[in-house]
Amino acid sequence: MNMNLDYLDRVRRMASLFTTRKTSDLLEGDYSSLQHGRSLDFDDLREYRYGDEINDIDWKSSSRTGKTLVRRYFADRKHNAVFVGDTGSKMTGDTPAGESKEQLALMTFGMTAYLLDKQGINYALAHSGADGDSISNFLSGAGHLERLIAGYENAIESGEPVHSLNTVLENVSGAFSKHMVMIIITDSEGLAEIDDKLLRRMIYHNDVYIFKIEDAYLTTADVFDLQANRFEDSYLSSNKALREEEEKLRREMDKAAEKAMTPYRVFFTSISKEDEIVDALVDLFRRRRGA
Repeated sequence: MNMNLDYLDRVRRMASLFTTRKTSDLLEGDYSSLQHGRSLDFDDLREYRYGDEINDIDWKSSSRTGKTLVRRYFADRKHNAVFVGDTGSKMTGDTPAGESKEQLALMTFGMTAYLLDKQGINYALAHSGADGDSISNFLSGAGHLERLIAGYENAIESGEPVHSLNTVLENVSGAFSKHMVMIIITDSEGLAEIDDKLLRRMIYHNDVYIFKIEDAYLTTADVFDLQANRFEDSYLSSNKALREEEEKLRREMDKAAEKAMTPYRVFFTSISKEDEIVDALVDLFRRRRGA
């Protein structure tokens, strides 16, 4: 439990830094459009942001508080968000930056869920572990986030999952008829396995975002192969031509995935270390909005 609290503290610190960035309204704008609309039901007040309607300014409240406040209204349709997390031993490896894929996946989930929570959006997490598949309720709050982080951590560390990421995505895509935001956390292997049929199924009711956790290069010194359960030969790390070929292969795989997903307005972004999470969030939602 202490580890989960540590994740939450790190998420809060990262979110605090995020809100100071000029691009913070990019993500908030996307989520606000999901949660709040132009119906007649008054919701609450918040401080004015560039681009807000002048007619929504509450002048009485603004003069009383000394801040420019705007009125928000409940939209007729509210949206939920569902996370789908990849699991298994492959998620316990390292990234090219030498960081833990598992911790990076947990922090990516925690950071994104925390920002959704701040926008008043309920979210759930689905994954498969050695004990079977799991999908949480759609809730919000610190306790909910803490429980989901603990569950995701356990699913990654419990052993090989009962079902693949594709199967979990198939099940989640067909489980709900309401429009939602679907956020997938996987790696290069998981990304490559998402085919055209699954893409069409996922986007039928969802706006889909994918975070790809990068794998360490096989041509790195002292790299451990999780599938072979051994350290790779030192020859790989000293061979410049092999390293260039591996980098080329990864670029080609990313281009192939991007080519397949772009027509469906599904975008992915890659993360290798924790301090890239915020920029990856901004980049992913900017490209999705621009499309």
